[in-house]
Amino acid sequence: MKKIAALVSIALFAWGSAAHAHGGSRQKVVESIEINAAPDAVWDIIKEFGNAKWIPAVESTTVNNVGDKVVRTLLLKDGGEVNEELKEVDEATKTLKYRVHQEPVSCKVFPTNNYSAAISITAAGAGSKVEWMSAAYRCFTPNNPPPGEDEKAAVEAMTCLSKEALANLKVLAEKP
Repeated sequence: MKKIAALVSIALFAWGSAAHAHGGSRQKVVESIEINAAPDAVWDIIKEFGNAKWIPAVESTTVNNVGDKVVRTLLLKDGGEVNEELKEVDEATKTLKYRVHQEPVSCKVFPTNNYSAAISITAAGAGSKVEWMSAAYRCFTPNNPPPGEDEKAAVEAMTCLSKEALANLKVLAEKP
């Protein structure tokens, strides 16, 4: 009988804990663009993790080795700063994966938490298709986030970043 009571208590505690969990769900954004340039030409623009000038919001980039990690610091045109860690560069699949290295980034700079992204390039007809997949939690992780730190702000920031960068990548890759 004591064992049953103990199991019931544990089950009720676990259920109660789950019912009172807080925070938002991971938000995902996928943006893509077709570019009238060969995949190798497009890849040449983005593959260098230390060169993010193709992203319009970036003023400058520096790269450092932090232990066994490659970390780039992006100085943004609006004065903000973001540190990103390279997760993978795959020449064969033309894929670049990275994540924010230091959390939290200021919510005013980029209203996300635990941001990660993968950018891949594939052949599409005579040109290329570039896909940018990103995911993050909202910046304010407890319940009841203030405006600008909620899921909507996280999705808008990720969407804006990827759309603007992909549009600029198209312009750069299609230059004669």
